[in-house]
Amino acid sequence: MDKEVQKSQQIHLKTKYKIIFIAIIACLLMIYFIGFFYFNGKFLSHTTINNIDVSQLSINQVHKVLSDKIQNHSLNLTFIDKEKETLSIADCGIQYNEKNHLNDIYHQQNHWLWFMSFFQSENLVLDDIVTVDNQKLTTSIQSLKHLETDKQVAPVNAKIVYKDTKFSINKEKIGSTIDKDKLKEVIISAFSHGKSEVNVFNENGYVLPEITSKDKKLNNLLEASKKHANASITYQTISGDVVLDGNTIMSWLSIDESGQYYRDEKTFKENATKFVKGLAKKINNIGTSKTFTVANGRQVTVTGGNYGLKLKQSEEVEGLLKDISSSKHGIRKPVTSGVQASYSNNGLGDTYAEVDLTKQHIYFVKNGKVILESDCVTGKHTDPERRTPAGTYYLYFKQRDRVLRGTRLPNGEWPYETPVSYWMAFNVGIGFHDASWRHGKFGGNIYINNGSHGCVNLPPNVAKKLYENITTKTPVVVHY
Repeated sequence: MDKEVQKSQQIHLKTKYKIIFIAIIACLLMIYFIGFFYFNGKFLSHTTINNIDVSQLSINQVHKVLSDKIQNHSLNLTFIDKEKETLSIADCGIQYNEKNHLNDIYHQQNHWLWFMSFFQSENLVLDDIVTVDNQKLTTSIQSLKHLETDKQVAPVNAKIVYKDTKFSINKEKIGSTIDKDKLKEVIISAFSHGKSEVNVFNENGYVLPEITSKDKKLNNLLEASKKHANASITYQTISGDVVLDGNTIMSWLSIDESGQYYRDEKTFKENATKFVKGLAKKINNIGTSKTFTVANGRQVTVTGGNYGLKLKQSEEVEGLLKDISSSKHGIRKPVTSGVQASYSNNGLGDTYAEVDLTKQHIYFVKNGKVILESDCVTGKHTDPERRTPAGTYYLYFKQRDRVLRGTRLPNGEWPYETPVSYWMAFNVGIGFHDASWRHGKFGGNIYINNGSHGCVNLPPNVAKKLYENITTKTPVVVHY
């Protein structure tokens, strides 16, 4: 009997459990379908569209929420200088698009799994949430003060510089030039997502440098420059110093397919030759027009003569390449022909002899001071073959007790033979000398009809003093 009662109780208990289980399943199914029907036509819980909450809202309700969120909206733009400017959505020609694809993204959600939305979030993207009047948006952007021309400072790429005999990388600079197309995208996206604050720099709205200090090729160039271009060579010229240093030399390096820089001898020499050719334009000045400050601060312009320098280009290229290879730092004296006493005063310097053909007067200036001046007689002006030619020259040599002779005649005789005590030649057979036969008469208009054969005739005492002070290679300026 006890066993039958016990068995009956067990059957009753099992039946009870089955009923409870079925009841639970029924409740769950009822809840599931209630939820399913509740969410039918609605977006699931924890759903956002373009970061705007639309949880448990119908399509029509979402249209209204999105429209209200976007319309009458304003946007604060923060620029790189931390200043802000505000744009209204109306001024930008942006408005809510009633014909967007909201229905399509509604169907992206699996409403059969509506209950999962309570445990996870989902952000849907509506690409056509707004319409844009591009012309109006462009006008609105142009009205920003940060778009004014004087505020557009271009970005600066990182670059290698050579300073104080060292190579280094100057880091890039952002500048303040705004990428207008990118700014348009930023503004449209901000209004589309209901944002009220945007940092233009953080949204990449500025034109950025193309080369940064971390650029691999730039760093390869840095290492190659240290090895092959570490030189600083200065050339002195009458128009100022010409400096060739690592800033230029590194541009002579070549680069291979892997981005490694190296010194290609042929290319390197071609660049050195090009540099020297440009240097020659600053150095070559024999016979060119020159303007000098002469005695008593006067300015004269003289053309012609043999004074000056001429660069020997091929020899200079070879010397320059050797100096670069040895990492020379300092002044290099170029390989030249000719004579030039100074780099100041357009090459004339502050010690020189001056012959004023018009005033028939000479000056000798030493260290910037006139220490000797005198009237003179120059070549006979009415005879073109005897005129003293204008130009800038230099003293070839000086000699005591010389007999001056003209060009030997066909019969072997000399046209004249004139003994002088002081002879100072500066233009082939033309020079300064004493002329005692003039008996103290110099200057004025004597030279017009009774001038010399081209030389500069001086009183004996003047010739003596000039002889004692002038040295070979001293510049001689002859001008009208």
